[in-house]
Amino acid sequence: MTLVLLAAVLAADPPASTAPIGGGAVLSADARTVFAPAKGGGVEALDVATGKPLWLNKDAARVAGATAKFAVGWAADAKKSNTFRAVVIDAATGKTVVTSDLVAMPDWATTAPAHGRSFRVGSRDDGGKLVLAWQANAYYAGGARPTPEIEEAARKEATGVVGIDPATGKTAKVDRKPKDEDFGVFKNAAGGYEFAVEEEMPGLKPGAPMLTKVTLRAMKGKTVVWERALAGNPWSPPPP
Repeated sequence: MTLVLLAAVLAADPPASTAPIGGGAVLSADARTVFAPAKGGGVEALDVATGKPLWLNKDAARVAGATAKFAVGWAADAKKSNTFRAVVIDAATGKTVVTSDLVAMPDWATTAPAHGRSFRVGSRDDGGKLVLAWQANAYYAGGARPTPEIEEAARKEATGVVGIDPATGKTAKVDRKPKDEDFGVFKNAAGGYEFAVEEEMPGLKPGAPMLTKVTLRAMKGKTVVWERALAGNPWSPPPP
């Protein structure tokens, strides 16, 4: 089964900050670069006009956002799945500027894809300051239809916003809930190009890790100018 994600064409003006385009990728502030999760691991920068990789950063695993100066990635903690660190990357060179303090979520939350759990993170320039927002949710994901009481007990949500000092990596809690713009405003058109993401579900392979196949395409009209395979997402059948 193949899932194609392509929204209606939006305004083509360059974004002021984070602009997700699907597949875990975001546009740079000047709309000339795509920052995306690399198929072989890490975060890579792609030239919008050609799709050619400009650099690869292995310190981050996924992309949180972008500003005029930085691409902001994140990496889960190897020992605690409810924690992660932001990785501030020089947008021009791909070099890690700084890695943030550990960001901790409630014990039930997880950065890893799992049935009954969801997680998202975003980062942007907020009045000259670098901020990172996160949201974790839990919901009932069993087989049989639950009672309203069980369903309600399984439902949880937690959010947070932290400021990041790009010089030291120190984080400071921001006393507010995340705004929609903290996670970016979806955009599928910029600089004369339209972007589409295709995600193909893997076939069943007992005993083997299964990843979806994610492809990002840049198009002009109906013509595909370039395409790039991105990091796939872990997938498993839902519980019975």
